[in-house]
Amino acid sequence: MLFLALIFGLAAIAMQMFTKQRKEVKPATALVYNNMWTGQPECILPGTDFTLPAIHRDLKEVKLINEVENPSNVKLITGDGVEIEVDYIVRRNQIGWPGMRDYSPRWPAADKERLRRCAIRAVTAIDYDERRGKILTRVVARLQEAIEHRRLNDLFEKANPKTGEAGKIKTEEKLHIEDEVNAALVEDIVGEKGWGFWVEIDLEDYNLPAVIRQARERKSSAKMAGKAMKEQLTAAGVSKGEVGKYAAWATIAETIANALRGKKGGE
Repeated sequence: MLFLALIFGLAAIAMQMFTKQRKEVKPATALVYNNMWTGQPECILPGTDFTLPAIHRDLKEVKLINEVENPSNVKLITGDGVEIEVDYIVRRNQIGWPGMRDYSPRWPAADKERLRRCAIRAVTAIDYDERRGKILTRVVARLQEAIEHRRLNDLFEKANPKTGEAGKIKTEEKLHIEDEVNAALVEDIVGEKGWGFWVEIDLEDYNLPAVIRQARERKSSAKMAGKAMKEQLTAAGVSKGEVGKYAAWATIAETIANALRGKKGGE
């Protein structure tokens, strides 16, 4: 009797272990799990499915939505060694592939299987919980790569760090850089050997390089000094002709002093 009880007990345990467990996966999410015997990962898309507790182990529930983000500006270096500040937006950060439409249970089987593979890579190719930092690091690396192949005047028409002339942003070149970076991200992150994410950016703006801002400030300071000198000389009764001469020399002196201070600060 004891032997039969043991047999029935083991049979009951085995039946419980190998009885399918119902899994409800929320909309806009997917569940990645693996086969503990083979190590093979699998994925359940939104809806209802079944797993075997004795064989399958849940790994991670992932989001299928687009996680738009506006990160902080980044400082990058042009090919001629000028530091600029770049403002960009991550307009697409989503498990999937470029051009993918929103998920629907009515998708063809091939598209569903492709999305499952993307979700699995998002968990197994990188640590899913660290996706933001790793993706943004890759975005900045690709931005720097694009910027360092261009000089300041490729980005700003007629910009001159020495005179403080800011120039005008070359919009067409900015769009070229955006396309380059997005194409590079497809190779890094989206491809079959990538991380399973569809990532795209919008390049919003470049900010004035610090050297240009400083030159403009020095130029503005020199003009203000010259104007103040003219007012003082006029108040002292100096003739108009002499005012112009003295003020010119004062402006030159102020410009030289500012330049020396800027050089000293740079050293």
